[in-house]
Amino acid sequence: MDTWIYLLVGVLGFAWYYIKRSYNYWSDRNVPVVAPTFLVGNLDPLGRKHFSKLIKESYDTYKKQSDFVGFYFFTSPRIIPTNLDVIKNILIKDFNNFADRKVYYNEEDDPLSAHLFSLRGEKWRVFRQQLSPTFTSGKMKMMYPLVVKHTDALNSYLRKHMHGEPKNFRHVCARFAADVIGLTAFGLECKALEQDDTEILRMSELFFNFNTIAKRLKFFFFLTFEDLAKTLRLRFNPMEMENFFMKVIRETVQHRESGKVDRNDFVKLLLQVKNNKDKSITQSMTFNEMAAQAFIFFFGGFETTSMTMQYCCAEIARNQEIQDRVRQETREVLKKYNGELTYEACQELTYLRQCIDETLRMYPPGFTLFRSAINDYKVPNSSLVIEKGMQVFIPVYAIHMDPEIYPKPNVFDPDRFTQENIKNRHPMAYIPFGDGPRNCIGMRFALMELAVAISSIVDNFKLTLNPKTKTPFQFDPKEINIYPEGGIYIDVQSLK
Repeated sequence: MDTWIYLLVGVLGFAWYYIKRSYNYWSDRNVPVVAPTFLVGNLDPLGRKHFSKLIKESYDTYKKQSDFVGFYFFTSPRIIPTNLDVIKNILIKDFNNFADRKVYYNEEDDPLSAHLFSLRGEKWRVFRQQLSPTFTSGKMKMMYPLVVKHTDALNSYLRKHMHGEPKNFRHVCARFAADVIGLTAFGLECKALEQDDTEILRMSELFFNFNTIAKRLKFFFFLTFEDLAKTLRLRFNPMEMENFFMKVIRETVQHRESGKVDRNDFVKLLLQVKNNKDKSITQSMTFNEMAAQAFIFFFGGFETTSMTMQYCCAEIARNQEIQDRVRQETREVLKKYNGELTYEACQELTYLRQCIDETLRMYPPGFTLFRSAINDYKVPNSSLVIEKGMQVFIPVYAIHMDPEIYPKPNVFDPDRFTQENIKNRHPMAYIPFGDGPRNCIGMRFALMELAVAISSIVDNFKLTLNPKTKTPFQFDPKEINIYPEGGIYIDVQSLK
């Protein structure tokens, strides 16, 4: 018995020593780091502080002392660059050494996880090249009517439902985004603005809901122990969700290939790749690969658009002078185009675009960018080597809220994004969609969709922030993304 006790004490002692020793990684390399907590490092898995705030604290504490800050993801070291020139090197100049994200995917056991966001190496390069034509000006213009189509339903929903007891504006934005992305990604009429409890919204909730400690720990586990998760053949996406999307995409493909429908959307391009009908395409996709790309286009576009739309409407609602200016611009442009918000008219909503840009500065959905070193990387003009496999956290939110870059960063000021002001800033001072070859492929589509939705809302309604909304907005630590704690409640008054 005593032998087993000694053995247990020895194992625990070794484990304690190993973990404590792992926290010397950055001090051994003269990289500053906020003191880690035993076992969890610089994380807060109990959900008391949002991850974006943890990264920002590290950035704010040491940005003046060093071009890099250390970070511990449990016991595993990560690195945060604070110098904008260094960030530019990682994202653009030396991209080939930081081309991967090191995000979990498992093509065999979890096929929907093998999408453009997580893929690596040559496969990512091929798929990125194949899918990029979806978002050229010509293709965007063809998809534009599919976006405009849902503004009538959006305005009808606001008139019908946004009265009486205050309602969380998040649900309005989610319904609109689901309808638009569902139609363009799957050719699916979701009717989320017309019906309650649609299946597509339920799947979205299933994908993005991390309100329990168990779900957050699962998320951290897949980020930290990717190889182990693959070995154990674990799934990140629930089987229920996979069955739903596989069924939807399979039925859509069969319907399109029957020749009964021809629509200019993401599905059409995917089918061209899958069937190798485009002469510029050198490699076709399997059905599973196609399904994975449609899957991420939906969820990537759904979440970013929905959240940005919510925050932008909230800021416009509490800044009436800005709202009046957006409304005036919208009506002048509409008058020029005979009352129709054409694709060309949408491009002329300059001030509204500045409002969207300022929203993305203050509330970037991609608040931290992930990159992984493919080989050892000697940092220029430094003795530091970022070792192969090291994950880099690009602190987007921290940069966007840096008072040395954006004075009074908590003030909503669209004039920060006049052409003159943009030219006077470092190009890496504003990266809500990332930058370089691995930036967000759907950026232009998202901006177009936001401009259409918000201009239509402001043209038809006066927005005011309901007193139930807690300001200033604080990110809910229980959310993976940066949703506001307590929700956003907006009162709408019809103008037409």
